[in-house]
Formats: sequence, C-alpha cells, structure tokens
Amino acid sequence: MMKKRIMAAVLALMLALCTFTGLTGPTAVSAIDYVDTSEYESLAELYKDYFRMGSACEAISHWNDKSKEIGNKYKEELILNVFNSITCGNEMKPAYNFDGKSPTLYTPDRAAVEMMEWAKQNGMKMRGHTLLWHSQNSPAIYAIDFKPTSGGKPTTNGEATLDADCLVDRETLIERMKTYIYGVMEFVYSSGYGDVFYAWDVLNEATDDSKGDGLRRSHWYNMIGPEYIYYAFLFAREATVKYAKEYASLYGLSSDGDLSPILPKLYYNDYNEWFSQRRDNIISFLHERKYNDGHAMVQSDVIKPDGDGTIYGDGLIDGIGMQGHINDKQNLDSYMLALEKYSDAVDEVQITELDIEATKNDDNRWLFQAKFFYEFFSRLIEEKKNGANLVAVTLWGLTDGSSWKSQTTPLAFYDDLEKKPAFDAMVLAAKGEEFNMTLASTQREVKDSFIDFEPYDSGNGLLTPVNPKTAGFFSRGSGHTANILLQMNTNHTEKEEGVGYALKVNRKENDATLKFDASMYAGKTVDVRFYVMTKDKAVVAGIDRDEAMPLSAINATGDWDEMSFRFTIPEDTPSEYIYVETDGHADFFVDDVSITIVPEDDKAPDSQVIPAEKIFALLGGSAEAAEETTPAITEEDVEKAAAEPASETAKEETTAKEDGSEQKNEAAQESGSNAIVIILIICGAALVIGIAIGILIARIKRTKPVESKAEDSKVKESKAEESKEE
Repeated sequence: MMKKRIMAAVLALMLALCTFTGLTGPTAVSAIDYVDTSEYESLAELYKDYFRMGSACEAISHWNDKSKEIGNKYKEELILNVFNSITCGNEMKPAYNFDGKSPTLYTPDRAAVEMMEWAKQNGMKMRGHTLLWHSQNSPAIYAIDFKPTSGGKPTTNGEATLDADCLVDRETLIERMKTYIYGVMEFVYSSGYGDVFYAWDVLNEATDDSKGDGLRRSHWYNMIGPEYIYYAFLFAREATVKYAKEYASLYGLSSDGDLSPILPKLYYNDYNEWFSQRRDNIISFLHERKYNDGHAMVQSDVIKPDGDGTIYGDGLIDGIGMQGHINDKQNLDSYMLALEKYSDAVDEVQITELDIEATKNDDNRWLFQAKFFYEFFSRLIEEKKNGANLVAVTLWGLTDGSSWKSQTTPLAFYDDLEKKPAFDAMVLAAKGEEFNMTLASTQREVKDSFIDFEPYDSGNGLLTPVNPKTAGFFSRGSGHTANILLQMNTNHTEKEEGVGYALKVNRKENDATLKFDASMYAGKTVDVRFYVMTKDKAVVAGIDRDEAMPLSAINATGDWDEMSFRFTIPEDTPSEYIYVETDGHADFFVDDVSITIVPEDDKAPDSQVIPAEKIFALLGGSAEAAEETTPAITEEDVEKAAAEPASETAKEETTAKEDGSEQKNEAAQESGSNAIVIILIICGAALVIGIAIGILIARIKRTKPVESKAEDSKVKESKAEESKEE
C-alpha cells in the first residue's frame, strides 16, 4: 500500500511538471486521432489567380489553450498545406502589448513573437490585427501616470467608464497613440519581420450606426474627437515608411530604392459591413470627410501634397476589411454590392474574418452550409473578374471547435482536421465545377466514444490534460452554475493505484448540475454508461430536453456507482444533451463515460422514462418512500441500492473484528507512508518552482514579454449581439 501511495505521488508530480511548464500538446475529448491532411488541395494554389487564402490562428502559449493552432504540429502542417496567410486571433491586440513602463509604450506579447517567428521561418505572410481598438485595449493609455480609475477604483477594463480626473489631455493622448504605433513598427522592422506583414488593420470597429456621424463614442473619440481616425492612419503610414527606410538593409534593400516588399497595406476593419447604413458611413469617414482640410491640422512628408484632407485622399489608407461574420442564409446580393462599393472607394478590399454559421440542425446542415460556401466563393470569383479588387480572404479560425462561434460550426474543418463539405465546396468553386454534393455525401461517420479524463499523448510523447469544455461537458442549471473541472486522485478505473483523473462538478446549489453533449449521434440509438460518486443520497440521469427525461436513478453508495441507459436520438434534433443531477448540493464526480452505437440487429427497447413520482420519492421524499419506489426503477438499480450498502456495512464490521489487533501496526505504516509522500511533494514542488523560474528568466531574456491578460469575453458577446442587427 505504501509503495502505491509513493508511486502515486511521484506520478502526480511528473504530470504537474509537464503541465506547469507547458510541455504539452493540444487538448481534446481524448487523444485526438488527427487525420492525414497532406493530400488536401491547397486553397492558396487554387485561388492564386484571384486572391490570397488565409486563416486566423492562435498560439497555444498565449493562454495555454491546447485547442489552438501554433504549437500543434498537425494544425501547423494543415495551415502550411492549405493557406498562404495567417492572422493572429488575439495576440497582437493592444491589451496584450501595451506597456506603460516601456519608452515605446510597447512590449511584444511572447505569443505574438512566437507567431511572427513561426511565419518567418515557414515563409507565411501575415495580416497585423490590430493597432487600435476600443475593446481589448489597456485603459492605462488614457490615464495620468498610466493609472486608470473607474468610480474611484483602479481598473484594467479597456471599456470601463473612466473617472474624468484620471484622464490625460488631448495632446498627450495623441502623442501616446503615436508612440505606441511607432513602437510596434520599430519592433517589427528591427526584429526582421518587416517582410512578413503584407497588411495591417490600423483601426478596428469604429462605427456606431446610432450616432449622427456614424462613429462609436470610444475613449479615443471622446478624448480626441473624430479626427483620431486620421491621426491613427497618419502615424501608421509614417511609422512604416520611417522604419522601412531605417532597416532596409536588413532585408537586402536600399533605403533609396523600391521598398514595396516591406511596406504593408493599411486597412480599416469592421463587421456588419454589408448593411447599407454602415457601409455608407465607413465610406464617408474614410473617403469623404476632410479632417485635415488644407492640411491645416497636421502636416507630414507622407501626406500627399495635393491631398484633399480626407484619409484616403491624403494617401493614408489602402483598403477596407470586410469581416464577414455571416450565416448560410446571408443575402449574397447585398454583400456583393458592399464589396463593389468599397472597391470603388479605396484601392483594395479584403474579407478578413470570414465564418459562415450553419443554421440547419438536421442531417442536411453540412449540405446546406457547403452549398452556401460554394455560392459565396463563386460570387467572389465573379466579382473579381468584373473588376472588384478583392486581394485576400481569411477564414476566422481553423476548426469548428476552436471558433469563437463553435456552437454554429462555421468553419471548414472538423476538430480532428478532417475537411468538411464546406472545404470541398470551396475547391469546386475555385475550379469552376458544378456543385454536385448530395445529402449522403456530406454525412460524417460517427463512432463510439469513451472518455476517462486521463492525460493522453497528443503525438509528441508528452502528457496533455483533457479539457472538459472541448470534450463536451458543461454546467447545467436554471439559476446557478457549477465549476466543471478535473480532479486528480479521485477516479474510478485507476482508484486502486491512487493516480488518475475524474470530472468534478463543483457547486453550492442543488440546481447547478452537469450535462454532456450527445448531439453527434442524431438518428442513432445509443447505450450510455458512466460512473458517478457523491456524498448526496441519490443520483438521476437522463436526456436534457425542454422537459427532462429521467432514464436512470440510483441510491448513491458514496463510492463509484454505475449508471446506464439506452435511448434513441431523433434525426431532426437541434441538439441532445445527457444530464446528471443529485438530491443535494454536494460536489459529485463522473468518470469513464461511454456512448456506444447500438447495432441495427439489436432489438432491445429504449430505457423507459422514470415516472415523476418515483423520481420525487428518490430525490425529495422520505427514506421509506425511496425504498418503496427505487426497486420499480430498474432491476439493476434495485440490486445497487439494496445490496451494495448492506454488503459494505457487513464488510466493514467483519474487517473491524478480524483486523482489530493489527490496527496499531497499520497506523504506524500509514504514518510513515504519509511522511514519505509529504517529503516527495515538497521536493517536487521545489523542483517545479525552480524549473519555472528558469523558464521565466529564459523567456524574459529572449522576448521581454509582458504578462498576457485574460481575454475580454465581453468582446465576443458584444460582437455576437451586434452582428444580429440584420
């Protein structure tokens, strides 16, 4: 016993060390068996006569999110095989790069540097996203001594209402904007990445259709005025020209010669960009409004001498980015009209954040989505041939599971990197071939699944922990939520060795429970089996629909109890979740979850829905009522509820009588075991801390990064809400 406990402690420390130091690969339901993508056709090659084809991606190291791309060799290979452009999903936004302690107000995020270096080494071009934004921005840039307050208290929220007495004056903020933009560009050029970037989003999402001038009342607007937009593009143009000349020799160029290989195009980027009002507002403030009339406001060598004072007329902007967050019911005529108008207003256009939500929930969802992908890209090719200067299309993510809209499956690859029908549709459109997909050809084979929550080898020989959310496990509750996380040394299969993981549902309220996704089995009959452990008295599980369908219920033993049932998922279901709940609010654990497809020749019926009165008796009634009703639930539950507690009690009594004389010796051994385990843990912790400090020092010396901050979830929520204005 002592040897097992010592081994458990050693293995736990080894796993903690791998996880802490980031020596892990991508997270998945279990070890993802990635498909071979080497034979996929290259979208970059197929569309080379029309426009670049890119993908947004993120580095695993940014938030240690194992579902991301850079750092996962399989996803990296797919990106290199299929695309010729990438965009950082978050790493280059001001929130993660602004540094008030730096003379340049810029310290590059370590993950941003990692992605720039990856692109450089692999010959991949990048879009820079983004220099200025009202969101995911550090409020310190607006504040005296870089100490922003809201309601008298310090804040790090870039969109918070800041106290007036903490704000700098207009001229100071203009100078800070310039310093930050110059700082970004100086780092890019001096570090050898000047030839990596072919475009930069200078400003992101500055519009507000509810305002008279069509502009969002951001801190930039409120503190500087609408002309902040002009200044942003002016400083970006000045900085790229300045540092391209200064570091031209680093790229084998002459400062007096052609610098176009290292001069990126400058873009304004926005969403809902096909709405007529927003479209016209964007064109107006970029192409028509004379912020610098007569060049009386500001003068610069990069401003066209004969410019008219507008951002476009003064030569400060090259293109407009149409984000492209749409769905497969989008009106293509209105979208293409916006593309044409933007192309007429500026030199070039890019679709920068394309994702196409699948609106269907039945078996033909992939066919419906693929048909729209085909029609959308066919129309883009047609517009290009008719003169629209569309130069790049970037998909906003690689796989559905890593998308910010993952529930709508808006991208071109499944999580195991198998190409979706949407990908094949883009191939057909590029080749000018007829759309020939059928319902049958777009169906994906589903397989049995088993999740034991144990760390797995993701392909690089190192252990990777399971991510509950990616695995499809979520909190369920009407008014409260539970924390769904992994618990080490509490597990079903590996409990004898004391090492292993289970899913923990951590909660304080009875209605905070658990659900897990079974939607992929639509149209199938499945057997569900899992193990649950809780200090509560009873557990119920079933199907989580508008009205819950309880299919299994047990009296809990306090140890691992098996639950199982069979049910058929309708083909037309929009989604299907399995729920687990108890009669109290104690934490509970789930382990070894299996969903098995029932063969067609197996004629056994589905489990019966348990009547409400029996559930009430088990969960909320008296002990006597529970004993009376529980046997009627299932034969298996009768045996577990009646036999297991009694046998455990008998076992405990027998053991106490037989082993009473040995208890003192056992206690002594237990004490010695505990001491050894504690010593191992302390030594291991010291080792982990030492290695962590070494890694941190090495990274600081290499990139001098600032600490990454948590992503502002409100950004996505806000964008999701506003994108539904149509």
